Amino acid sequence: MDAQSTIARIRTARHNEDLVLAEGALEAERVVARVRLGLIGFMALGTAVQSLLTHHRLPLDPWLVAAVLVYLTLAAGNAVFLRGVAASVRGAELAPLAYLLVDYGCLTLFQLRVFSATQAPALGSLAAVYAVILCFSVGRRRAWHVAVSCACACFCFAVAARIEEPGAAALPQICIVHGSFAALALLVGRTGTRTRRMFLGLRRRENLSRFVPHAVADRLVRFGEEALEPTQREVTILFCDLRDFTALSEQLAPRAVLELLDAHFADLTQIVQGRGGMVAKLIGDGLMAVWGAPDRQEDHAAAALAAALDMRRKLAERNAERARAGGERLRMGIGVHSGAVAAGMLGGAEQHEYTVIGDAVNLASRVEGLTKEQRVDILVTEATWRLAGGRFRGERLAELRVKGREEPVVVWRLDGHAGEEDLLAVG
Repeated sequence: MDAQSTIARIRTARHNEDLVLAEGALEAERVVARVRLGLIGFMALGTAVQSLLTHHRLPLDPWLVAAVLVYLTLAAGNAVFLRGVAASVRGAELAPLAYLLVDYGCLTLFQLRVFSATQAPALGSLAAVYAVILCFSVGRRRAWHVAVSCACACFCFAVAARIEEPGAAALPQICIVHGSFAALALLVGRTGTRTRRMFLGLRRRENLSRFVPHAVADRLVRFGEEALEPTQREVTILFCDLRDFTALSEQLAPRAVLELLDAHFADLTQIVQGRGGMVAKLIGDGLMAVWGAPDRQEDHAAAALAAALDMRRKLAERNAERARAGGERLRMGIGVHSGAVAAGMLGGAEQHEYTVIGDAVNLASRVEGLTKEQRVDILVTEATWRLAGGRFRGERLAELRVKGREEPVVVWRLDGHAGEEDLLAVG
């Protein structure tokens, strides 16, 4: 069993996920760059309005002019630069630190120089500006970017408060604002982390489901590469096959054949997964499903038999629809058996799958082939019948010889759930 090629693909997929997150962070920074320019404009407008209302013209303070020009130049240059730059994992890690230093440094210097020139209180507007900068981190790559931003906001506000209100007068305000920054940082970080985890979980399942069953993909997301290790399990295997489908397909156009099979397999897959099973493979017009792998399942036999009855009902519904449309009735054979198998990855580097192999699989396939001979649609071996624990109604039919086995196999006809009246679907 070749798990190494799959592990290599998983590692490649994880690297691609990092790139996708870096692209998301880059797109977030592009939005932030535009918001940053807007913030500078609003601050400049607010300062001008304040000067008009107080009739106090700001002096041409070289530090103030330098802070404004440097920040405006960096903000505009960054907005232009980000439009053409490619995403990189390293850039998504380190670039936010430079943005934080520039944002907090220039804006703090700007506000302090305005206070120095006008003596007008600036702590309220400064706290609001820092809160906006904290929100800039919501789309960034790491949660610690938010923590660093919060620390910078707290430090810069404490410095500004000490300058405006020397002594202990600023302590209550500092505590309140610092608590607000911490709460905002927690919300921003939590939101960003949960969004990234949700996105990665969906993307991993989507990518993995392209070459492993959904149940295996879920297990890989939860437990990592150990989920691919070969193992021996007690499982129940179900084989399902459409009877005389070759003859029917010769009467239909290729498109009609594919549409019919697509709808049929969609029904069966939904039933299997709804009963906790795994569709291991599609074989022509047939299907192989497994209960008890990759995750252990105590009631795997009962779940498989319940799924077989669901398949019977669904086919009856489909046949009723086909009859109303003038179509031919479909018939199906299902064989179910329980036993020990080897479960894991099988195949080469380019084509491989998660599957189960062993004598139990072969016997389940043989039992499905006996349904036509016995003129029933569902046959169950004695092993599965005993494991189901009397939860189903049926009849012990015979001891049958199957190819490749010396001892006869006891088979049961499955009629329905115990205590439930079902019409037998005879093949």
